[in-house]
Amino acid sequence: MKIRKLLLLGGAFFGMSTVAFAQSPADDECVNPGNDELLKQGCAYLDEFMKAFNSRDAVAWAKTVHYPHIRIAGGQVQIWNTPEEYAQSNDARQLAEASTWARSAWTYRKLVQKSDDKLHFVTRFTRYDANDKPILSADSLYVIVKKDGRWGALVRSSYVGIIGKKTAF
Repeated sequence: MKIRKLLLLGGAFFGMSTVAFAQSPADDECVNPGNDELLKQGCAYLDEFMKAFNSRDAVAWAKTVHYPHIRIAGGQVQIWNTPEEYAQSNDARQLAEASTWARSAWTYRKLVQKSDDKLHFVTRFTRYDANDKPILSADSLYVIVKKDGRWGALVRSSYVGIIGKKTAF
């Protein structure tokens, strides 16, 4: 594996620093999860999360996470206690207006710890503009838990900044 640096176009805007990352998109465990049922479930959840985010439907996105929901980014710890509170402060149009963002996609996902009701994924996502040109990539840790019969992120920690007051992007 070769070491690649984060794409930092707009990095100063997002308050990011350069971080070395040893995995490549070819190592994305979700591309071929094999027979690991927990990995399959976690990957399906991450796909649902990204689809809801890209839809720019704040209410749909808020339904994909568990509460209280915690995000660590940009030197801050943010906590949302309800889906309504999350949706109110997370209109993805704000991200599009603050940058050239059009969509995001998983670049890499690796399940690093698991139990029947909790999964820890190390991820990398990439933000793209309307021409499908990468704007930036950032590494993250997702703590996904199974609560009330469904998977949802409870904690997310990423190396990307915060563009607006109490936003999750």
